[in-house]
Formats: sequence, C-alpha cells, structure tokens
Amino acid sequence: MNMEVFINKKAYAANENETVIELTDRLGIHIPRFCYHKHLSVVANCRMCLVEIEGFNHAQPACSTKLTENMKIFTKSEITKKAQKATMEFLLINHPLDCPICDQGGECELQDISLEFGDDHSQYMQMKRVVLDRDISPLISTDMTRCIHCSRCVRFGEEISACKELGLLDRGEEMKIDTFLEYGVTSELSGNMIDLCPVGALNNKPYRYSARTWDLSQHAGISPHDCVGSNIYYHVYKNKIVRAVPRENQSINQTWLSDRDRFGYEGIYSRDRVTQPMIRKDGRLIECEWGTAIDAANNELQKLNSSNINDIGCLITPQSTCEELYLFQKLFKGLNIKNIDHRTKEKDFSYQENFPVMPLFGSNINKIQSFDNILLIGVNIKKEFPILSPRLISATKSNTKIFSFNFLPSIEDFPLEFSLTTRPNGLITFFNNLKKSKTNEITHPNINKIVENLNPDKKTLIIIGPNISQLNNQTEIILALKEYSDQNRFSVGFLTDHCNSTSSWLFGLLPHRNLLGTKVNDPGLNAYDMIEKGLSSYILYNLEPEYDFWDNLLLDKSLEKSKMNIFFSTFITPSIKKHANIIFPITTFAETDGSFINIEGVYQTYTKIVNPDRNIRPGYKVLNELLEKNALGNYTLTELRKEIENKIINFEPSIEQFTITNVKRTTDQITDFLKLTDRGIYQVDPLSRRSASLQMTQHAQNNTIKISKDIMENTENKQYIEIVDQHNKFKTDTYDIDNLLPKKTIVYPSTFCQETLTGLKSGFINIKTE
Repeated sequence: MNMEVFINKKAYAANENETVIELTDRLGIHIPRFCYHKHLSVVANCRMCLVEIEGFNHAQPACSTKLTENMKIFTKSEITKKAQKATMEFLLINHPLDCPICDQGGECELQDISLEFGDDHSQYMQMKRVVLDRDISPLISTDMTRCIHCSRCVRFGEEISACKELGLLDRGEEMKIDTFLEYGVTSELSGNMIDLCPVGALNNKPYRYSARTWDLSQHAGISPHDCVGSNIYYHVYKNKIVRAVPRENQSINQTWLSDRDRFGYEGIYSRDRVTQPMIRKDGRLIECEWGTAIDAANNELQKLNSSNINDIGCLITPQSTCEELYLFQKLFKGLNIKNIDHRTKEKDFSYQENFPVMPLFGSNINKIQSFDNILLIGVNIKKEFPILSPRLISATKSNTKIFSFNFLPSIEDFPLEFSLTTRPNGLITFFNNLKKSKTNEITHPNINKIVENLNPDKKTLIIIGPNISQLNNQTEIILALKEYSDQNRFSVGFLTDHCNSTSSWLFGLLPHRNLLGTKVNDPGLNAYDMIEKGLSSYILYNLEPEYDFWDNLLLDKSLEKSKMNIFFSTFITPSIKKHANIIFPITTFAETDGSFINIEGVYQTYTKIVNPDRNIRPGYKVLNELLEKNALGNYTLTELRKEIENKIINFEPSIEQFTITNVKRTTDQITDFLKLTDRGIYQVDPLSRRSASLQMTQHAQNNTIKISKDIMENTENKQYIEIVDQHNKFKTDTYDIDNLLPKKTIVYPSTFCQETLTGLKSGFINIKTE
C-alpha cells in the first residue's frame, strides 16, 4: 500500500497501478458492471461502472481508471447515479421484456442492476431489434436478442481458453455475437461462457427450463473426473442435481470449470444404475435384501480365506473416495489377501519397487508460470486436462516455454516451443540422445534446436502424462526421463489417469506396499498378473470390465473361468451382468460424504450432495459392515476421517527421489504395426461416458479408428482393414487416416469400439488390408 485515496470522503490505502474497481471490490464497495471481470482484459465498453471523480468533467469508468494519490471518488453522488441510470436506459433499448420465461431470471446481473439503477419507463419508442439464434453447441443455448455486447464470452475465448470461436460481428445496430465458423463452439472449456454471460444470452442447454433459480439448493463438491480436483457448486432441485457451476479456488481451478466437470453429473441418472443387491442363483441374477448379499459375500470370503487366500484378486478403481480406498485395503489386507491393486489400466510394473509413495505434480498448480520450461510427456492438456490450459496459456505469456513429446498428435491451445510425435520407443531414443548431447556425443537437428533452452540453469518441470502408463514399456520411458532430469536437476511430476490415484498409492492399494508406502515382505500379484493367471475369485470395486482394464478381452476370459466374482458397482454393464455372482449397488461420489487428494497432494473433503435411492448404499458403509463381521473394526464417518487425517497430516511425500533398476528392454521394429488407445476426454470415467450432453459433443462423436497414412499408401483395394492382435480379429471399413500419426500406427478411440471389445490398450499387431 503506497498511496492514499478517498472514496465517499473516507480515506483508504491503495496500491500503485490499481484501478478504481479493483480497490472498491477489495473493500467491499459495490460498483455495478457488465463487461468487467477480474480474469479478463479491461475494455470499458458497457459504461455501467461510471463514477464521479473529482477533477474530471464527466463520470469515468471505474474498471479502466487508474488510481492516483489523493484521488477523490464518489460512488453514490448524483452525478454517478445519473450516469449509471442513463447507461442502464441505453442498455435496455433493445433488450426483450422476457424475464418471466428467461432461465437467467433470479440470477441475472442486468435484472438486478436495472432494479437498482434503472428507470420506471423508457423514452425509446421504436421497435426493438431481433437477432436470429443458431444452434452453436449441445451444451450452450443462445438467445442473442438479449445480448448487451459486453464481450465477456469473446474475451474468454481470446485470453483464457485461447480458442477463439465467438466474436463481435458487424457494427452499430447490426452488431452481434456469433461463431466465426459454421461448426460452432467446441472448446472443452466452453461452459464457462455461460457463467460469464451477465444476461440470458448464453444459457446452460441441458439445464434449461428444468428449475427456477430460487428453488435450487447449493452444495459444494470436488471434481470426480480428473486428478486436478476442481472445486464445484452443485445445484439441486427435488433431490436431483440439475446444474454444476465453478466454486472459486484461486489455487486450483480459479473461477473456471471444464465441460466434463460441468456436465459429467448427468451420468448419475443413467438407466444403467444398479438399484438393488443381486445374487446369482441357477445361472440368473436375482434381487435380494442387503443382509442376504452381505452374508453371502462374507461366507465366500471365509471359505476362500480358509482354502487358498492367494487365489483371490482384489481390484479397486482410483475414482473411489479416500474413505472407500482406506477401508478397502483395511478389510482385505486384514483378511491377509495379498493380491490388491488399483492400476487396472497398466501392464508394465517394473518401475514400482522404488517409485515415490504417491505420484505428485511436482509443483503447485498456481505456480506453473514460475518455470522457464515445461515438458509435457504423453499428455494432451487440451483434451485430457483442459482445466490446466488457462494456467499454461498464462505461463506462456510469462515467457515459459512448453515442449510436447507424445506418441499421439497433441494439438494444444497454447503455443508450443517444440512438438514431437513419435512411437513410444522413439521417445526413449530421443531423450537418451538428448542426454548424450550434453556430453557432445551426438548431434541431431531437433535436439540441437532445444538443447540450449533445456539446461541446468533453467527451472524446468517434466510432466509425465497418463498415456505413458498404458504402454507395455512405460518403465523404460520413465527411466529415460528420470535419468535426463537427474542429469539436469529438473523437477519431475505426474498427471494421473484418475481423480484419486494419489490416495490409491498413499493408502497402499498395491500388492507390494502398505499404508504410507511401507514395503510388503511377501508381495502379491499386480493387476495384470491377477487377470492373466486366471484366479478362482475376483472382487472388483466400481470397475467396469469393458472400459477399466488394460486388456478387457483377457479379463472377460478370466471372469468366465473364475468361480466367484463379487462386484461393488454403481452401474451394471453387459460384462457384469454376465459374470457377477454378487453385486452390491453403491453410491456415486455425489450421494455420499467423501474426500480426494489431488495431484498436488491437497486433501479436500465434501459432504453428501443428494440422497441415493433407498436400496443404494455408500461404498464405505458396505465395506465397514464387512469389516465389522470379520472383527476388523467399525467406524463412524467422523472416526474414519479422523483416522485418515491423523495418518496423513504430518506426512510429506517427495516425488524427486526414486530409482529404477533391472529394466527389461523392448524392441520396436519400424516394420511392426503399433496399436494404441486414445484416452477420450468423455470416456475416461463411468459418469462422463454416461453423460448424454457430453456424448453429443464433437469430441465424443469423433469415435472412429485412426490409422497412419502409410498403412494405405501401397494398397490398391482399400475396402477394409483387418486388425489381428493377441486375442482378437477386428474387421472394419470405417476409419480415418491421420497424417500426424507416426508410421505404422493405429489408434482406437476407446477400449470399446463399434460395439466390440478392443482387447489390449497398446502393443504390436498385424494389419491386413483388402
């Protein structure tokens, strides 16, 4: 604070370069506005924030007027009121009188401000203009006649998402907000324009006409879709979530929300929900009471425990809450079961022995811009973690250089200093060569281009993405990156596949570790080995066989042969229906109290948002009941959280120090065809893949197989291709040629394509073209 100013004749301390509106907001003094937003550039085009300032002949816009020493500002004077009233009348000239049917009614800034500053009549007697609406998105509805040209939505696309899809077209009376291109709005952050719109011009299309604002109750929650842990407000009407909006947290998601977090809740109300416990009798699944299902499962556990405890496989999704993860390991490790894992989408586990206690980002999210360089390895931020795009866009404006290395094309919304798309072994070769270039052992055009930027004097962060974990040689890649980072004293961090992978590691949902990373003397089988060996019994916690495993075809065969399959599940899928012996219907994240630890290591809790169906129970309560039956404990939620918090409160995990030894080298001949699986942004978790609105977007609709152009170049007859891998033959004439893919590469859009299970996520295959 280095100057003194006066507001309404009262003295206040102010900062240099602070504007009038920034100071008044900080002091809690209200000035009306439409175009101003603290995260957007100042354009001062709505003029609603005009205030009287001594020494000026006319009222000045508070959003763009810099403070000066001893400036005297009057926010309630007659000059201020007259200026704001005149502005309000001008803004209402063409605005339709449709408040009773407008979805924005009750939370409309124009409505609120017109009530306070507007007149009771208008001098304007001409016809109001009308703007025809277009269908720009399955997520956003438009009523552009209501638009007051504040340009917030335009500036958001230019400055925050860097995906400029809306603009101000024409001039004067004909001015309108519209899309530049016919395909409409496709940004993964597009829903934020709904929040920014101060009137009812841009609305939440799925929510539209479903409830009135004043009938909603608001509940705080945490994103269950990715490891960033965005803060959210869920709006509830008649015990149903009807809308999600961002909850401000400047350290994590600021005031933004990805579309996946905004609309993913729709999956809760899918027809696939399991609503009653079920037991298989005479080959059929029949509904039963909770007590019957609990007793049946406990009896099976007792039988297995007395016969061959090593023939049970316990697998849990890292989408689970901390409470569920903690009790899952406490129950099954308490029963001396060794085969416990959460890494169901992995095949290569050689890295695990001396891996950190938990994967972390390597930095606080809000400090990304402090790095000189950021290396993105095996991750497309725009598609997979769009909420981080504004942070990286801001970082590039602060001269941070970003490099992308991936085996799938990575088109980002922020500028890339260098981008390399190559096969997985090409990544290993590249970083090994980069390491050697430091000792002048090798020269290469691409390496020489970047080596001067990536030196030990620069603060650099290497971020390893979730696509790396799906590879059958992920250990080699992690090793190459670790050796390179150690050589240059760079930081290494991770972005994980699921929202609570951190807790899954920390709480010992692993065959080789217990709670807080303590090692197991006699480790069990990892997730892939459990499936490959074909155990007699499987316990799957909220995992869907079709989507959540590295090789769904191999899993299908193992479940077919096993004698007992117990599913704790929110949804029922064809595979669960086919193989389950006992099904426990458990709640989604929104129907229970829960907590997550995000990729920074931040522990965040939330309370129940809606009540579940009466026959659906929180997963932690089901696990708690089984614990009690086996004399392993009995917790209330308060006791459970207190125990978890006591375990982690003083624990400080480090990501920097870990080693990898005894790495098995793989070969990658350029003559081999490589199969990869894309992490579709709206396919990564059970809720988003059941969200009707998200599945209507361009990203979800683009679900065809992609092949590199060289595969078809020398083939005269191109009617179809046949893909032959470890377990499967797949013939299709529906595919796209992607010129950006490395040679001899084919990419599946998901683990379930064209109504067919796709088998392994990555590996070498044969391709026939005819």
